[in-house]
Amino acid sequence: MKTTYVDFLLCGCAIALIFGVAGGVVWGLSPWSRALLAEYHVIFDFFLLLLVYGLLSAIVVRAILGLQPIPPGEYDCGSRVFVIWKLVTIVYRLGQGALKPFTTVFTRPVVEALFGASVGADVAIGGAIDDPYQVTIGDRAVIGHNSLVSGNVLYGGKLTVGHVTIGVGATVGVNSVILPGSEIGENAVLMGGSYVMPGTKVPAGETWRGNPARKWM
Repeated sequence: MKTTYVDFLLCGCAIALIFGVAGGVVWGLSPWSRALLAEYHVIFDFFLLLLVYGLLSAIVVRAILGLQPIPPGEYDCGSRVFVIWKLVTIVYRLGQGALKPFTTVFTRPVVEALFGASVGADVAIGGAIDDPYQVTIGDRAVIGHNSLVSGNVLYGGKLTVGHVTIGVGATVGVNSVILPGSEIGENAVLMGGSYVMPGTKVPAGETWRGNPARKWM
């Protein structure tokens, strides 16, 4: 993936801004943490910094996408959308990394929603979600361990972006991959290791498997 001085400048400014504000918040609260926790306040301040940094990253991602949405489509490396996508990707990945200590199987849907994913009730997420702002997950869906739901794919020097929809009650098996523009219907099942190519639509209630994934039952 081509990186230019503009990418370094934009990402550097965004990270510095988020870190500066987060550090200011922690510094402002440090007298209270020091008074309550004595020498242990350093530990509290460290985790507070991670939490604030992660939450501010989510706000920045939402703000960037509000000013410059990333619509579905194919983009050249030199396009404005590609530059914005790289900026958003760096910010949300660092933000999610900062929130790792607070991310459990119970809070994972909340973290993904903070960065733009539309997540229903009683959703279990065991895999990774790339470009969460491009992903919709219906109620009671299960995203299996080590699976990947991605709203983007880079190939041949081009970025392809597309929305991914996982329907109500759908199950994505372990180690499966779902690429942009795909739709997994309600109560559909992807067997473990399935590879869903861009633009694939899995009808409701069907079971698919394989690479590339095909109807099985």
